[in-house]
Amino acid sequence: MRTDIEEKVLEKLATSDKATIVVERQIDGKMRVTSGSWDGEKVILRDQVLEVRNVDGRLRVARKERRPDEWDPPIEPDDPYGPGKSVTGHDGEEAIDD
Repeated sequence: MRTDIEEKVLEKLATSDKATIVVERQIDGKMRVTSGSWDGEKVILRDQVLEVRNVDGRLRVARKERRPDEWDPPIEPDDPYGPGKSVTGHDGEEAIDD
């Protein structure tokens, strides 16, 4: 069993065969989540996600830490040399010249 995945679960909200979940976006980037599967409302912060998974035919709902994924904006690669910069090799000759 992979314990590194389990450590990221902040709160197990429900395990059931059926769940109705209402999610409301808040102005400050949070989400308010309600369901008949748990008491009251849950607030999912900006650095958290609400995960719904099918595990062995049962739905599991949990609050987890947010990790970067395909929905994140692309990050420009950090090239310390940049275009037009040259690098010299170990022999002192220019190795890269854009």
